[in-house]
Amino acid sequence: MESTSKPMTEAAMRAFAKTHFDAWNAHDVDAAVALVTDDVVWEDPSFEKPVLGKAEMADRMRALFVAFPDLHFPEELAHAHTNVADGESVLTWTFTATMMGDLVAPEGRMPATGKKVQVSGATFNRFRGDLLSHFTMYYDSLDMLHQLGFLPSSTGISMRAVMLADYLGGKAKKALHLT
Repeated sequence: MESTSKPMTEAAMRAFAKTHFDAWNAHDVDAAVALVTDDVVWEDPSFEKPVLGKAEMADRMRALFVAFPDLHFPEELAHAHTNVADGESVLTWTFTATMMGDLVAPEGRMPATGKKVQVSGATFNRFRGDLLSHFTMYYDSLDMLHQLGFLPSSTGISMRAVMLADYLGGKAKKALHLT
């Protein structure tokens, strides 16, 4: 499906947001991919590099639904904020999920934990005509990893040690001109 050249109205952007969340909640990869351009770009803090194109997007979504078979965006916690003049919108959302399967992605494999998560965030969307061409998700990925049991509590001494090691590693790289 290719985009129409006509820019979206505010009502169309809001309808798009509902259709987008409905596709994710139904775990309907084909419906979600039908809403984007062929060359869509998806950025996420947990991705090593952006996802490029419909095929990569579909692969990522399938992997997420295997790992989180109950992933759900409650409608009352999803809101669209539109900027029609620039063909952009921001979606604020919360999702809930339980990690019942392994998450296999280019960055590696994360084993299932059986733990529940609740994550709030926002997605910045750019449209080309009536299709989504670029979306960037923002959320606290460290908190999500903590909820899944992959990281210690952010207030504990273990997490402070991890943060200090990361900070010092960055300083060392800079001093050695490795960055």
